[in-house]
Amino acid sequence: MSSKKTDTTFRMAGMAGLAIVLGLVLWAQQESKPHAHEGAHDHSDPAQHGQETAGQPLDADRAEAMGPSGAVKDGVRVVEYDAFQYGFAPDPLVVRAGEKVRLLVKSRDVSHGAMIPEADFSTDMPTGDRKPAEFTAPARSGEYPVFCSVFCGPGHGDMRGRLLVLPSKQEEGHHDE
Repeated sequence: MSSKKTDTTFRMAGMAGLAIVLGLVLWAQQESKPHAHEGAHDHSDPAQHGQETAGQPLDADRAEAMGPSGAVKDGVRVVEYDAFQYGFAPDPLVVRAGEKVRLLVKSRDVSHGAMIPEADFSTDMPTGDRKPAEFTAPARSGEYPVFCSVFCGPGHGDMRGRLLVLPSKQEEGHHDE
């Protein structure tokens, strides 16, 4: 084989090798992207972090021992609610079924968010001054998850709290504040 043919053979082999490597890189990038049916990753979607979002039944004995968080003012339950790496306070957040709730939210460290899927509630939780955010508690008593909806660090996917919904005053015949 002449040196010209050898040189051409090596060039062809090198180009084929580069084409194979390029193909593998493009394939790997395509596999790492979310598929069209999965949608883009959304830090505010707890289901994308393997979290259960459905409410759990309320243990009647435990509910009897818990009092609602905060205080009722002008017919609205007002609660100071904080986020920190990697939790919420108070935890659990305790309210009554169907009542209007005003959270005065604040982060103690980095930006966070709070999301309660069962209450169709989501808000950012800035550092600094408290921010009011309102929702209506689920009509059914039970225990519901609270998730952080803003990426806040390596423990973000495990950051969760609990919303404990007690039976309404009419159901129990109790009176709060």
